[in-house]
Amino acid sequence: MDGVMTATDHLNMPPQTKRVPPAKPHALWNTIASPGKTPLSQLRALVTRVREASGTQLFDAVEAGVPTEVVKLIAKATGQPASVIMELAGVSQTTFVRNEAANKPLPDVAGHRIMGYLRLLATLRKMLDESGDPEQVKNFDLETWFAHWVHQKLPELKGNTPAEMLRNTEGQRAVEQVLERMRGGLAA
Repeated sequence: MDGVMTATDHLNMPPQTKRVPPAKPHALWNTIASPGKTPLSQLRALVTRVREASGTQLFDAVEAGVPTEVVKLIAKATGQPASVIMELAGVSQTTFVRNEAANKPLPDVAGHRIMGYLRLLATLRKMLDESGDPEQVKNFDLETWFAHWVHQKLPELKGNTPAEMLRNTEGQRAVEQVLERMRGGLAA
């Protein structure tokens, strides 16, 4: 049939891909790659923005997409391999590399987990700031401590690690409760 398509021909055709330009990143992510700043100072600035943002601003930031650069920033700032942060986020290296090359954000689930990670860091930073003696905590590397702590099995989490609990919002709440007990001086 010269040039005439049958009713089933469309099933054998390759799918058409529509090139969509990447969405403009949310303002929360704007200063991730600040020239002249160390990864640690960039992460601390991001955690401060997370801490100061409203719930709806954080929601909007995740909905707009969490850039792949956040994973690399966390890895560099904490001295961990990016693969460890990818695993925590639940994103494969293949997907990560593909999204990074296409300038696409992390998949939704991974973005939610990374935001959970940042929120927990923000909670801990607030706890330290409110702990009383700024001299005592001035040189404490919270980010590196936290990067190791999230991989420790905790009896309060039924033997799970905080990183495992980041999989969903209920798990994130459970980790926040552990942190609240730490703030109150109760056994974590």
